[in-house]
Amino acid sequence: MNRRRPVKSNLGIGAIVLLIAAALVVAGAGVFHAYTKNQQIKVARALQKVENRISQHRFDITNLEVRLEDQLNPILLNDRLIQMSSDLRRIPREAVQNLPAERDPRAVKSPGPESRRATPSLVDLDTL
Repeated sequence: MNRRRPVKSNLGIGAIVLLIAAALVVAGAGVFHAYTKNQQIKVARALQKVENRISQHRFDITNLEVRLEDQLNPILLNDRLIQMSSDLRRIPREAVQNLPAERDPRAVKSPGPESRRATPSLVDLDTL
C-alpha cells in the first residue's frame, strides 16, 4: 500500500530559502576572509618598509659616528692643522686648571662687595 501513496518532495520553500541564505553567508565569509588576508599582507609590507628604513638609519648613524671619530682623532687633527698652516697650537699642561667635578649649588656664595671693587670688568648678573 505504501507504493501507491504520493511521494512529497523533501525540499520545501523554507529549506530552499535557508540553503540560499547559508550559501550567501558562506560566500560573504569567503570574501571577508580574502579582504582581511589582503589587509594583513599590506600591513606586513608596510612594517617591512619601516624596518628597512630603521635599519638604514641605524647604518647611517654608525657611519656618521665612525666619520666623526675619524675627524676628532687627535693625531689626524694635528696633522690636518699642520697641513693647513694653522696658528693653533697645543695648550701646555701647566695652563690647564682642574675644576672639581661636582659642586653643591648651596655652597656657591655670591662675591662680596670687595671683590666687585677689585675687578670692575666683571658684571654680576644678579644685580642687573
